[in-house]
Amino acid sequence: MVVLVALLSVNSAFAGAKASSFQAENKKGANTWNAGSAIDGKPDTAWSLPGESVNRGEWISLEIPKGSVEKVGIVCGWDKDEDSFKDYPRVKQLRVDVYTLDNDQAEKQVGSETIDVADSRGLQILPLKTKVKVGDDSFFGGKVKLSVVDIYPGEDFPNLRVSEVAVYLAEIDATPEVLGIDATAVTDGNVKTLLTVPAGTEFQLNPKGWAVSSIGFQGDKGKARAKTVKVKVGDAGPEQTFTLADKPDMQWITLAPFNGYVGSTIDNAVITLVDSYGADINFQELKFKATHFEPL
Repeated sequence: MVVLVALLSVNSAFAGAKASSFQAENKKGANTWNAGSAIDGKPDTAWSLPGESVNRGEWISLEIPKGSVEKVGIVCGWDKDEDSFKDYPRVKQLRVDVYTLDNDQAEKQVGSETIDVADSRGLQILPLKTKVKVGDDSFFGGKVKLSVVDIYPGEDFPNLRVSEVAVYLAEIDATPEVLGIDATAVTDGNVKTLLTVPAGTEFQLNPKGWAVSSIGFQGDKGKARAKTVKVKVGDAGPEQTFTLADKPDMQWITLAPFNGYVGSTIDNAVITLVDSYGADINFQELKFKATHFEPL
């Protein structure tokens, strides 16, 4: 088993979500259906509106660091299972309002557009027409407010439920520190140098201030390459499984959004190279991207 552990620093200043309203719950806890349940990476939890809500006009806002907002993600209904998805209303149309914060944390709106959402299960990643920068001239970043414009009606219940929302920031090249192996051959920008690792190899990333969001693997032509990659984000985050194509081109995997945006505050990410197209796994290059950088 090959494991890559990405150790990322905790920065709660940019973590969090707020909602216009949410369904009260006594048995499971007061915040069971609050905004936080839409940024925990779990499809069986959800932001749920009260039964008396008209749904349209309700909103959820996400705090984000400095960067350029280029996409939003949404699981438009309660994706616990097929029945729960159909039973409750889902988001059909969404307004995205982007705000930047100055050094006094005063808000200034810098972008707004309305986007259509398909009536389908799973995470939908929806690009904005224009990238919107936040936090250019301040210590703080900004926030993204997602407002419900229209809904798909539920079969049995009137109140909207949304399993997940996320913000995708534009990525930049990152240079975290690789520990546990000699990665010189695959981080030197030279595709002629090669690293070969057997099953069972472990190595780590020290982010050194980078909010790592994607990892790129470039295999060697004519040699065995990685096939299945599993990613576990944080102790409580979701597990993702990726299948890399059997080709030597650079292939990227993106870490799941957590705390509301990709590249967000997580304790660690565990990446397992499950199998390969052949024998030992060969790399020409390992590359990394991040959504922002915070000097240590």
